[in-house]
Amino acid sequence: MAVLQCPCEKKHQLWGELWWAGGQYQWVFFDEHKTGVSYGKQATYCPECGGQVERKNLTLINGSLESEG
Repeated sequence: MAVLQCPCEKKHQLWGELWWAGGQYQWVFFDEHKTGVSYGKQATYCPECGGQVERKNLTLINGSLESEG
């Protein structure tokens, strides 16, 4: 898993996972903010700016969540 940040003014953070689907890997994103109504739900749009979430547009913040708990 990885923590990524939207380039919008609010710098909303999401976590992303690489899933194997349809014979290829694809990124799947989830809302990172525990206080938000969409926390833990799959995100295709940034909850702050409404922009479409795509890996190429996000900034990597942390390469792994395994040590957090």
